[in-house]
This record gives sequence, structure tokens and C-alpha cells, in this order.
Amino acid sequence: MKKIVYVDMDDVLCDYRTAYNAAREKYPDIKYPQSQLDFFRKLLPVEGAIDALNYLNCQDNLEVYILTAPSIRNPLCYLEKRL
Repeated sequence: MKKIVYVDMDDVLCDYRTAYNAAREKYPDIKYPQSQLDFFRKLLPVEGAIDALNYLNCQDNLEVYILTAPSIRNPLCYLEKRL
């Protein structure tokens, strides 16, 4: 029987915090920068995250899923995270 592993997306696979802080600094008047179009699509991967996820996916005894919650501040967040 395979073990199930859930890997979070924000700040585990994708560098959410850096993008959020940069957006807050660049646009201080925007209360929720994660509500901007393409915010989630443009997140950069955390260093080593893709290699780690690929490693987990190659393990025969594991079933790996990405676990994430869509932002309630961005109606396109679900789509952007899927892409």
C-alpha cells in the first residue's frame, strides 16, 4: 500500500512570502497584493523544491499530491495555481 504525501504550495514549493513582500513594497496602497492578476502564476519556486518533489514522485511507495488553498482575495487564484 502506498503512503500518501501532501506537499504545500505556498512557501514550500513556491516563494509566496518574497512575492507578497515585494508587491506590498512596490504597491503600498494595494491592501491585498495577492488579489492581482497573475500573482500566483508568477511565483518563483523555492530553491530545491522542484528537485525534492521530483524525488518524492519517483518513490514507488509514495503517492504525492500538492496541497493548497485558493486565496479568497483573488477570484483567479484557483486557476492560476492549477496552471
